[in-house]
Amino acid sequence: MKYEKTLFSIIINNYNYGKFLTEAIESALAQTYPNTEIIVVDDGSTDNSREIIHTYEEKIIPVLKENGGQASAFNAGFKASKGEIICFLDADDYYLPEKATQIVELFEQYPNAGWIFHNLEKVDIKGCPLKIPDKRCINKFEYVDLRDTILHGKLLDYWFPATSGLCFKRDIIKNILPMPEQFLISGDAFLRLATIHLSPGVLSPEKFAIHRSHGNNFYEFKKNIGVDRSKLYIKVAYYLRKRFPEIYNFTDNLLANSLVQLINYTSFKEALQLPEYQAYLEHCPPLISSLNLTMKIIFTYAKIQGKRVLNTTFIRP
Repeated sequence: MKYEKTLFSIIINNYNYGKFLTEAIESALAQTYPNTEIIVVDDGSTDNSREIIHTYEEKIIPVLKENGGQASAFNAGFKASKGEIICFLDADDYYLPEKATQIVELFEQYPNAGWIFHNLEKVDIKGCPLKIPDKRCINKFEYVDLRDTILHGKLLDYWFPATSGLCFKRDIIKNILPMPEQFLISGDAFLRLATIHLSPGVLSPEKFAIHRSHGNNFYEFKKNIGVDRSKLYIKVAYYLRKRFPEIYNFTDNLLANSLVQLINYTSFKEALQLPEYQAYLEHCPPLISSLNLTMKIIFTYAKIQGKRVLNTTFIRP
């Protein structure tokens, strides 16, 4: 293969997933692409994870740190890496053998792409395939440039995969990492939008990795998933605005939409007291920007409430 000089970094982030970690590491070691490095970041595990990591020390780059959350693990793994291509792997997931080869070739075919996001095969705890709704998948191959969409403040009508489906060129992600370590979980939400703002990329329906669905997955099994997702994207909006102030139209709309969703799930009082919302208001320039953001929130709230009334009106008894 003429591209095999490109160094491909696989960063495995792990916290107390010892029962899955061996399979994740073995899947990284089994890549058919010859020029890979494997960084395993253990984020202060209290199970047998570090014993497992020690058995692979000649084949991997171990990074053992105190517990700081997923974003801190991303930052530590990237700092230890040297690859021109960076791919993340959650320790409870695993890669298919051809992933690195396919990703390197796609980046060669699309040299202006700074990222590739691909589908994940979803399985249960026993490894049995799970059906994924079409709206939770990338349904067609696309080379997309969404930078102007974000600059003009439009929210994105796309579905994006979790951590193990995200691949980046180093030249792009070095402008994002280190990322805010306040993302103890779901740091991939910030990574995806930040990268899309900085570069065109590829959306691939191919399933190059396996995502295991089990009782400890954050979003998979929580009863109050809507509340958690709304709070997450308010936090994403705040830290995106801090890092990339030029996309304030997008972050304003993201915050307004997420805040209204949170109000509907909880209450005005709880939503408006959220620390990231309060910090966002303080980060806005005075008066005009604050008024503009307030109007967006009011408009979004009225729009969503109007849809609810309309849907209720036309429900047959």
